[in-house]
Amino acid sequence: MPKDYYNTLGVSKNASPADIKKAYHKLAHQHHPDKSGGDAEKFKKINEAYSVLSDPKKRSAYDQFGIGANGSGPGWDFRDYSNGSPFGGSGDFSQFSDFFSKGGSGFGGSFDFQNIFSDFFDGFTTQRGKGAGFAHAKPKERGADIQIDLEIKFSEMALGTEKTTALYKMERCKKCRGKGAEKEEDLEKCSVCQGVGRIEKKINIGFGTISQLVNCSSCQGSGFKVKRNCSACHGQGIAKEKFEIKITVPAGVESGSILRIVGRGEESRDGLSGDLFVKIHVEDSPTFKRVGQDIVVEKEVKLSEALLGTTITIHTLKGNKDVAVPPLTPHGARLKIPGEGIRAGISGRRGDEIVKIAIKMPHRVSHRAKKLLDELREEGL
Repeated sequence: MPKDYYNTLGVSKNASPADIKKAYHKLAHQHHPDKSGGDAEKFKKINEAYSVLSDPKKRSAYDQFGIGANGSGPGWDFRDYSNGSPFGGSGDFSQFSDFFSKGGSGFGGSFDFQNIFSDFFDGFTTQRGKGAGFAHAKPKERGADIQIDLEIKFSEMALGTEKTTALYKMERCKKCRGKGAEKEEDLEKCSVCQGVGRIEKKINIGFGTISQLVNCSSCQGSGFKVKRNCSACHGQGIAKEKFEIKITVPAGVESGSILRIVGRGEESRDGLSGDLFVKIHVEDSPTFKRVGQDIVVEKEVKLSEALLGTTITIHTLKGNKDVAVPPLTPHGARLKIPGEGIRAGISGRRGDEIVKIAIKMPHRVSHRAKKLLDELREEGL
């Protein structure tokens, strides 16, 4: 039965190169044999399909002629071999150097075969025969991220604020600079990894052998052994320190929002810091209610004030302000105070303050007031 490379990658025949690459990366991640639940056979078929569809010439030939189930036809020979690889048992790709070399590869452009894997697993390289060396040092480790909670007032949310908070976090030891040794002479090179911090682990992926660089278990990836621990950090290379951090809270931030402050998390023994995440909690206001960038405040007026008009004093975010209530103002009417609402972060424009009028009805009506109301009713009010 003819092979359907498009179906293997789950794309249509008119898929763009970007769509093909995206589909390949997703499936390669899912079925890589080194992952839990991986499938070496599916992984091999995915790579076979991608090697053809990612190359314009091979794809064109495949679209015209296809490739039989036995691997015959234009393009590569992908038949199964008893020695595990069409390139020889060692997985040596050197005989195809003209295919994989820079500037003229079968994948087009300056493609390096190693790049096929670089996007979905780190620390791997192709095995080009026996005795391949690895000069890659252990990558520097990054410190852990931190999340803290920060409570701010409603007015601070509306106008923006700066808050200073103290926290304890891990920092690289100042005495040993992360080495964990009391003195420099208390360090000795790891005999297992020869000071590199990583060792080679070989994996058979069906059509060849690749090698992964993993942390040395003897020195935990540091590349050295400590004969005498640092007295300040007790050999950990990091120690807990107290810091004061100034946090800029932008205006208009929603309660529950998380601010990210890059590089202010914990520091590793390599000196690289994680990030600080600040979860914002906005206190409820007894006066204001937020509606988008506007704030709403309710104000009671007497019936006579609503009918005849009056001036009322309103609380704003920056103090009190007098507002005119026009005559015959109905219950529930909304008066606007422009520019007294919540400031928008970048633009700096502020919303409005909305005053919701509530007419306060009397609990009882005096004989004189009743007489006056009867007269008003006769006049049609």
